[in-house]
Amino acid sequence: MNYYIKRELQEYGPYTLADLQRYVASGNILLTDLTRSEGLNDWVPVSQVIGNIPVPVAAPAAAVADPGAVYPAPPSLHWGIVLLLGIVTCGIFGWIWALIEASWLKRVEPSSKAMTYYIVSLGLFVGTIVVSTVPQYKAFGGLLNLAGLVMWLVAAFNMKSSLEEHYNSAEPIGLRLSGVMTFFFNVYYFQYHLTRVAEMKNKLAVGAAQGA
Repeated sequence: MNYYIKRELQEYGPYTLADLQRYVASGNILLTDLTRSEGLNDWVPVSQVIGNIPVPVAAPAAAVADPGAVYPAPPSLHWGIVLLLGIVTCGIFGWIWALIEASWLKRVEPSSKAMTYYIVSLGLFVGTIVVSTVPQYKAFGGLLNLAGLVMWLVAAFNMKSSLEEHYNSAEPIGLRLSGVMTFFFNVYYFQYHLTRVAEMKNKLAVGAAQGA
């Protein structure tokens, strides 16, 4: 039987009973978190599901440490502020924040190519501006602009894939991202979810400290 975890308004999973035991032991899931089994709508505390089932004995500290603790917290600036600053700076801050997000992702998911694709995209857009100043090359500038837009979308979808990979394996919270939202709102959409993750990690850290 599989189980889902509910924290605030977000639902994660599914997890097997063994997963629940392991994540409770590591601190990723709290006994006070709500859970339900597949096919049921009633949420109960995790402690009621674990019940008298023994939680696996903790291995040496390095082996069972909270996976979230070994990864840097994601940038947590509210997405609305990122959007406002992007508007005020005519999109420049949006570029800067995309690189900040991609730089952080590269640290937690080294296989991500988003940073490289964003840099290539930025280079193409800069090339568009430079080429457009020369009248006879304006048509070529249009091609560069189109190539820059395509590369931007490649970077965004690579970031989507890397985020889902990381948050469904190394830090399993069951993150799922919309392709449509990624296409139209990428930087701000990612930041919405990254802020939620940062808040969740902070609450887990506070809860662990209070329980220590």
